[in-house]
Amino acid sequence: KRHSTQNIVIGGAAGAIPTLVGWAAVTGTLSWTAWLLFAIVFLWTPPHFWALALMIKDDYAKVGVPMLPVVAGSALTVRQIWNYTLITVFASFLLIYPLQEVGVVYVVIATYLGSVFIYRAWKLLHHPDDKTLARGLFLYSISYMMLLCLGMVIDSFPLTHRITSIVESQLHLLN
Repeated sequence: KRHSTQNIVIGGAAGAIPTLVGWAAVTGTLSWTAWLLFAIVFLWTPPHFWALALMIKDDYAKVGVPMLPVVAGSALTVRQIWNYTLITVFASFLLIYPLQEVGVVYVVIATYLGSVFIYRAWKLLHHPDDKTLARGLFLYSISYMMLLCLGMVIDSFPLTHRITSIVESQLHLLN
């Protein structure tokens, strides 16, 4: 952490490894889905922690930790947050297509959560020195990851599949 402005990106790999460990422990394999979950957590890490770093940039500077906002400034940091947010949301949709690992419940949840995440990053992109927006993005990113994972879990329940199947058949009857 004390040697590179990319410390968060490097640490993101370590933080995402539990997705692979958990998947392998349950399934005995490392499928494309496992690697995609790893990628989602990995890609989510920079916007999450750089938003925090924007909030407490002065503290990092005082102790000599070369966080991106300290070394490169807020404007470059929020551009990186914007880029990583877009890629994170895009990656979350790869579970829908081409992998087809999730259903309509996840689609709805991921679409809403991703839209809000992008909107918050967009606002911060246009106001890079606004610590209130950085704080809002940081806090939202926690909810984003938690609720995205919850959406995957809810979507996997047999009851969810039965309910969506019933709704789908009722919609076909209306046509």
